[in-house]
Amino acid sequence: MSESVTVWITGDQCSMNNTALLAAAESQRKPRVLMIESIKRGGKIKYHKKKLILIYSVMRHFAEELRNAGWQVDYYKEHPDFESAVQDHLEKNKPTEVIFMEQSEFGANEKLKRLLPDRKVTITRHCNFISTAKEFEDLHKTKDSRVTMERFYRLMRKKTNLLMDGDNPTGGDWNFDKENRQPPGKDFKFEALRTFPPDEITQAVIKMVDENFSDHPGDSGDWIYAVTRADALKAAKDFFDKRLDEFGPHQDSMLHGEPFLNHSVLSPYVNTCLLHPLELCKEAERRYIGNAARLASVEGFIRQLIGWREFVWRVYWRLMPEYKQRNHLKDAQLKLPEFFTTGDTKMRCMRDSIETVIKHGYAHHIVRLMLLGNFAMIAGYDPQETDLWFEEMFVDGYDWVMVPNVIGMALHADGGYIGTKPYAASANYINKMSDFCKKCEYNQKESTGDNACPFNTLYWHFLLRNEETFSQNHRMALIMKGLAGKPESWKKEIADRAKYLRDPGSKI
Repeated sequence: MSESVTVWITGDQCSMNNTALLAAAESQRKPRVLMIESIKRGGKIKYHKKKLILIYSVMRHFAEELRNAGWQVDYYKEHPDFESAVQDHLEKNKPTEVIFMEQSEFGANEKLKRLLPDRKVTITRHCNFISTAKEFEDLHKTKDSRVTMERFYRLMRKKTNLLMDGDNPTGGDWNFDKENRQPPGKDFKFEALRTFPPDEITQAVIKMVDENFSDHPGDSGDWIYAVTRADALKAAKDFFDKRLDEFGPHQDSMLHGEPFLNHSVLSPYVNTCLLHPLELCKEAERRYIGNAARLASVEGFIRQLIGWREFVWRVYWRLMPEYKQRNHLKDAQLKLPEFFTTGDTKMRCMRDSIETVIKHGYAHHIVRLMLLGNFAMIAGYDPQETDLWFEEMFVDGYDWVMVPNVIGMALHADGGYIGTKPYAASANYINKMSDFCKKCEYNQKESTGDNACPFNTLYWHFLLRNEETFSQNHRMALIMKGLAGKPESWKKEIADRAKYLRDPGSKI
């Protein structure tokens, strides 16, 4: 009997550049692709309906693409679980070897291997990351030391030769972030995001998700996302043609009712492998070389992909599983309030942001960090529950994405491995970078009293709760000095109002 091989492709690995697929094609055996829609896996946590629709629709479209390319695909549609599908596939096809690309979630490789106890299993490297674990580890002076994203990013710039003039960065600086923090003034302009109406396959998936995951959060209607590589490339072209040049200056801006602005909204496609980060970076660089986009915008976009994305991937794999359980700050164990699932709050910025997440499973990075994450941190919500909410609610959210971004960047629950100081901010920041405060029921200038913006009260209470911890942080010295000079009567008012705001049952 001739040897045969099965390539197992999971839902976030739908690329013709999948290294397991390439390895099987080179083996000159009889490769067959296994793909499984596991209802059990889809219900592991309460994923947003649009996240599930995206994954299942991408899978079904990719299966068709594989068949059209001549691959034999054993596809288990709407199947109860991985276990029975794998067993059925093994009995039918009797492969001597199963190959799959390394999984993005910690522990998943071992879980898949346990379903294949009597088969040779080969795990290939992930196709959508450019760094290696050794490169990251070599930057650390000791086993317990930390590495800044900026240092790692410079290594990736040199490795890829993106925006480089020999050994020096194009334009003389590695990072142009100082040019990319403008508020949404009169010169702010943006064009509408290109969207992709659901085709027959996606419509069937929407129906399937509504039937099997009716109790999951999110709205399954108003579909906007691409589900094939061809459409993802169109989405990328739309960004490069219409929004890349303006992306940089106002990438930290926020506007009521406008969730996309000049952001690329390409992360759902990069994280499902429909697009590769390097192809996007190279195209962005071409736009700069061709004078179609300013350097600060192009550098900022490239930094998100080969800097931040690669950095959090390496942090995740270096520190898991312990990292996910960290809770460094004082009194950070409150349950998330109900308005995080409904958007029912008088805070205009939080209402708009959460309603957008419910509708699209999306918010751009500043909304995630400086509104949703910031509020969770200063209120003292449990890091693990907050991380779970982020992983459930975002179409581009995976364990490797959210653990470093939420536990580390947003909540500072890692004690400073990702960022040396907490990204805590009051309403002053929100008022500067958005139009949310103008028509809000709360007063962004007040910190105490019933009309005070909760961000203000909770910001100061957060500093008071963690005064001992932050007094040792040199980047917090000026802020903590100002706090120390506040009168005791004011501190009591802050504490009394914060007690009400931190009660999960309070209507705020």
